[in-house]
Amino acid sequence: MAAGAEVRGLARRMVLRSLAAPLPITWVTADAAYGQESRFRRLLEQSGVGYVLAVPKSQFTVGCPRIEGLFAQAPDEAWEKLSCGNGAKGPRVYHWAAVRLPAVAEFDYQGDVPHRMRLALARRSIRKADEIAYYLAYAPLETTVQELVRIAGSRWAIEECFVRHEAA
Repeated sequence: MAAGAEVRGLARRMVLRSLAAPLPITWVTADAAYGQESRFRRLLEQSGVGYVLAVPKSQFTVGCPRIEGLFAQAPDEAWEKLSCGNGAKGPRVYHWAAVRLPAVAEFDYQGDVPHRMRLALARRSIRKADEIAYYLAYAPLETTVQELVRIAGSRWAIEECFVRHEAA
């Protein structure tokens, strides 16, 4: 089994174990190795778990062959300056933009009533406008972009723990 598939299998098992536990699981965030996997996203959607998953700029999305195309011509007012959490040097502030994606009836509706939404997010460096990271999100309808940005930013705290653990 390839290393990438092995890691994705581990993530799948972790999510399934979390869902089986008595504690509620509301959100999952992960890097592009997981985010680009449609089977992993479907598992979360079938379980009713929201996500903010990084994806590569070449990620296919509904209505656009590459996610970067959704944001390529975004006007300046589409970008909002938001912090995704504190880092070692203070708040991690970027420009963020969101595009609502078409619903998928099987996962986004309860009967005839929509209850979840899909979005594409982009995080652009304030100093280097050509540095853009992309995300796919799945969330309850009332979720704000600020909340999705917070979820995306929470991944860094976990990665910092891994770095500290490996250094020890």
